[in-house]
Amino acid sequence: MSEPGRVVVLGGTFDPVHLGHLAAAEQALDLAGADEVWLIPANTPPHRGATIASPADRLDLLRAAAAGRERMRVLDHELRRPGPSYTADTLAELAAEHPGTEIWFALGTDAARDIPTWHRRDEVLDSARFLLLNRGGVGEVDAGEAARLGFHPDRTLIVHIDSPPISATEVRRRAAAGLGTEGLVPGSVARLIEERGLYRPVAASGPPWDNPGG
Repeated sequence: MSEPGRVVVLGGTFDPVHLGHLAAAEQALDLAGADEVWLIPANTPPHRGATIASPADRLDLLRAAAAGRERMRVLDHELRRPGPSYTADTLAELAAEHPGTEIWFALGTDAARDIPTWHRRDEVLDSARFLLLNRGGVGEVDAGEAARLGFHPDRTLIVHIDSPPISATEVRRRAAAGLGTEGLVPGSVARLIEERGLYRPVAASGPPWDNPGG
């Protein structure tokens, strides 16, 4: 398979992946004029708390969501690296593996505004291309703010996307309550969540002598 000329990289915990993620990925792909979008689940996100589902489950959910979407690929680079998942390391790996591919790293507005706290921030800003995703007309990042945050104008593209207002928190809440997640996640993902009992609360167990069958 030939290497794509331009790709968009979208990272995140994907705990779990939902239709909002997929809408953002597909629109970013088209708005950037890219050949593919690469979805990369984080192992240990440095700016967020621990994930609920395991890395293996989150990867399987993401692969199920991407199945049949020809221009969407799932990469496990960050899951194969121990320790915090730093964008600097991921971009360096991708650049080394795909030297002829133009890589654009996609960020939502919240993540873009967190850039001053990033590990090896200057290295990332000086070497990467960024696609900043404004959504819904609220709290948008404009060119002036992007420049003040350190994004280089000649390597930054600001676009507007229209994705459904779905949160992974809401998906997890419904799954924990035993409610369906259809309409929030792809059908294949909903089935996998149900089959594996993901996000269901774990019943507390007493000491072994409290168990009549023990």
